[in-house]
Amino acid sequence: MKTLKVNLPGREYQIDIGLNILDKQLPEAVKLNTAEQVVVVTNTTVHELYPDFISNVLANSGVKVSTCILPDGEKYKNLETLSLIFDFLMNISANRQTLLIAFGGGVIGDMAGFAASTFVRGIPFIQVPTTLLADVDSSVGGKTAVNHPAGKNTIGSFKQPEYVCIELAFLKTLPSRELKAGYMELLKHGLIQDAEFFNFTQQNTLEPLNFDYLKEAIFRSCEIKGRVVEQDETEKGLRANLNFGHTLGHLIETHAGYGKYLHGEAVGTGMLFAAFVSWRWNELEQNEWELISNSLTQIMLPVKLLKLDYETFRNLILHDKKAQKQAVNFILLKNLGESFILKETSVEKLWDEFKLFAQKFPEIISLE
Repeated sequence: MKTLKVNLPGREYQIDIGLNILDKQLPEAVKLNTAEQVVVVTNTTVHELYPDFISNVLANSGVKVSTCILPDGEKYKNLETLSLIFDFLMNISANRQTLLIAFGGGVIGDMAGFAASTFVRGIPFIQVPTTLLADVDSSVGGKTAVNHPAGKNTIGSFKQPEYVCIELAFLKTLPSRELKAGYMELLKHGLIQDAEFFNFTQQNTLEPLNFDYLKEAIFRSCEIKGRVVEQDETEKGLRANLNFGHTLGHLIETHAGYGKYLHGEAVGTGMLFAAFVSWRWNELEQNEWELISNSLTQIMLPVKLLKLDYETFRNLILHDKKAQKQAVNFILLKNLGESFILKETSVEKLWDEFKLFAQKFPEIISLE
């Protein structure tokens, strides 16, 4: 098992990463929290794969455990589904001594975290992610949100977990597509902050699962994100670099319809586009652009965007959280492992580059 601590003003939390660690680590974390009751928030898919799993793990912990089961999928990451959590909490007379456990992927982690941040003005919660994407992205850092029809993750809050348990055994039931999508966010941390880590990922393969490699890769990925969050918890500056690839990624998810493409798939396309722009605008050297391009395109799935014209592109970009005035703060690469924020980037210039990008990579993105 590998352990990482995220230190924030006045508090800290621990992230444990390993194979077959949940049975021991989660009951200890729950006891430390001194909760009167525990509510597990999960979805139908996870519940079918692991029925009453968390309840059984906590059977001897002396706490009452209830399970709130939500529909599965990005399309349900909205205020209507969020209300189901609040309804459940009200029905069981939850209070500030109630502990939420998010048991699922990023959608569950985001919604449970948002519910925890707002129910009776805040209750504690623990993250038990079940996907690679959630392991390295949503379970660490305290960003919680739901989607609005006009924009991804536009309604949310910051809420740090009390504890994160990354149990690698859950990856055994993850489809290959989900693994690849999660791997995109893992690679992102190397691209923006640590060239040595990115090179480390290139020396190993994602499948078949190698748990020693995954433990190290997830640890290093979380460590990169954790250190950034420590310096800028609420994204006033440095943390915005973690949005590398997300400007186009969120546009793809919103325009295509939530759930058509996995978050990591959309962000992977956005990362390739951002690297392409970095190279086109003479920030990224040719050899590093080729290395990044070859690495990403090997694991990417094609994206089709219907009826995407400049006005639609512009409106979606400016609805994104990174937009300012009539421009967008766009994350570029200066070198492999070094990113920067280009403030107030012209949407029109990005549209011109996007059209060139689609021409160069028709197998990755197509406009119909």
